[in-house]
Amino acid sequence: MIGCCHCGEEFDPDNLPDDAAVQAGIILAAERYDDAGKVCANCLASRGCLAMMYDPECQ
Repeated sequence: MIGCCHCGEEFDPDNLPDDAAVQAGIILAAERYDDAGKVCANCLASRGCLAMMYDPECQ
């Protein structure tokens, strides 16, 4: 268990949900933000949803 670098919530980076928004957030964490493995599922989902809605590169 580690703490999220954004919200501080404890999470297991090896046990994230298989949700589309979380998966999009994981890709963004690895490719754009360089914080893969440091962001919890809630923050990944928020990042993924926002990117899917507003980022022209993700549409």
